[in-house]
Amino acid sequence: MAITEADYVIVGAGLTGCALATRLADSGASVLVIEAGKDASDDERTTTAFGGFELTGSELDWAYKTVPQKHTADRVHDEIAGKTVGGGSILNYGGWFRGDSTDYDEWARAVGDQKWNHAGFLPYFRKTENFYDKNADKTLHGFDGPFHVTSISGSDANRKYGLRDHIKDAYTELGVPYQPDPSKGLAGICEFHESWYKGKRQPANLTYGLKNVKVLSETLVQKIILDTKSGAEPIATGVQLVDGQQITARKEVIVCSGSFRSPQVLMLSGIGDKSVLSKHSIPVAVDLPTVGHGLFDHFALFQFYQVKDPSGPNSMGNPHWTDPSYFAGLPVDWAVNEVVPASIMQKAVEHDNANTDDELVKLQNKALLAPNRPHVEEMTLYAPILPGIPVNGSIVATSIMLLLPTSRGDVSIQSADAKDAPLVNPNFYATAADRAALTYGTKRVLQAFLNTKSGQQHIECEVPPPGMQALTAESTDEEIDARIRNVGVNHKHAMGSNPMGKVVDTELRVKGVKGLRVCDASIFPVSIGGHPQATLYALAEKTADMILGRHE
Repeated sequence: MAITEADYVIVGAGLTGCALATRLADSGASVLVIEAGKDASDDERTTTAFGGFELTGSELDWAYKTVPQKHTADRVHDEIAGKTVGGGSILNYGGWFRGDSTDYDEWARAVGDQKWNHAGFLPYFRKTENFYDKNADKTLHGFDGPFHVTSISGSDANRKYGLRDHIKDAYTELGVPYQPDPSKGLAGICEFHESWYKGKRQPANLTYGLKNVKVLSETLVQKIILDTKSGAEPIATGVQLVDGQQITARKEVIVCSGSFRSPQVLMLSGIGDKSVLSKHSIPVAVDLPTVGHGLFDHFALFQFYQVKDPSGPNSMGNPHWTDPSYFAGLPVDWAVNEVVPASIMQKAVEHDNANTDDELVKLQNKALLAPNRPHVEEMTLYAPILPGIPVNGSIVATSIMLLLPTSRGDVSIQSADAKDAPLVNPNFYATAADRAALTYGTKRVLQAFLNTKSGQQHIECEVPPPGMQALTAESTDEEIDARIRNVGVNHKHAMGSNPMGKVVDTELRVKGVKGLRVCDASIFPVSIGGHPQATLYALAEKTADMILGRHE
């Protein structure tokens, strides 16, 4: 028998959709989750060590393309998004880092509601975690949550990659302090934290379990059904599928479709900029021009370096790379979160603020100057799994990732048909602040690898992309910037396309509509550092408590 109604209808079975559905169902409510992709729970690649690499671009990935990006040599970029029950959690690699506490305090300031500050998030960070170190600070960590969270050495005492000590020594020589627990403050060098358990990744659908939740997979939602009685605020009463079937929500519709699909769903339902909706003959229910605007991502540069002694267990592919502990998680030792010197960032902020009239943007830019707030993450990966790169133990990869991007783009629609992909324009690398931070982070990696005693002992040189010259520790800002423009990519952490304060209120209710919320990365009003999944699961837990009236 077809499902025709539920208390809560959730559109999207990704990270937040699975978590929120499970918590609402725990309260005794009837919950239906509608997912466009199939249920791939029995596909081992959704949990195995390198399954995320293999599934990228597969039938479980929406595999969107951006419009050409003018600040990155007019290149078209790939945008992954999970198209399956579990969503992006089957594609990601398990990095588990909250943003810095200042990031959440800036969120609260931006929306004028202190429940979104770091203290307001903290109970939900604890609720999601089953933290490996039972002696850790109990005010910061939880020990009975659904996600097993561990550090690299915490997962297996023997898990020490070949360059582990040398990389730490190199950054120590550069003056980077050691941070034993990044939840106490993100700045510094810390062990990579991840959500792996017994050598497997933990997708949202399996970790939360979806007990008592009805899941309708391989089903695409066309739009939200709105009751637009004359003179009354529209009320979301359910959803219409692409085949015309309608499903009623007795209490609420909650959109959890991610930063690309969520704004599309709203626009197809008549919620958005009336000029865009009218262009596609969509009746305007709520003229809300901010829908789809504010998209950002953790833009990044990946590099490759030749190791001097490829005979040691320094990278995957070497014959000595045999210790089973090496496969207990992502082949990484350290995350280095650095603060760009104020002298550099101040100049960039002044440039950007001189080129905008938006006072909110100016305040957010100035917040980049908060003391000890990191701007860039640098990481060494011992599995350089990219086309054209030999996996023979001779190459290590690095990731330099913007933590607090200020470039903003948008998501729109190309038709009134939900089967058509949204139009994605992230506007990558558009601001002086982004350029300053990513250039600085790249320079620091070059210095650590090629200009410190430890780095020089073990790293030969950078291996440049075909047709390009290798970067060195003496490379100029202009040379580094040119490399980033030509080969930089996004870290697939899309956020902010339905920002809180503009599209949703501080209860995640869509402005101008009753009975409709959005709960996913699209509602982030400001940049959040770290890796998004830790924040997303906390967001879902927090939203469940708000809906059920038990928010702290």
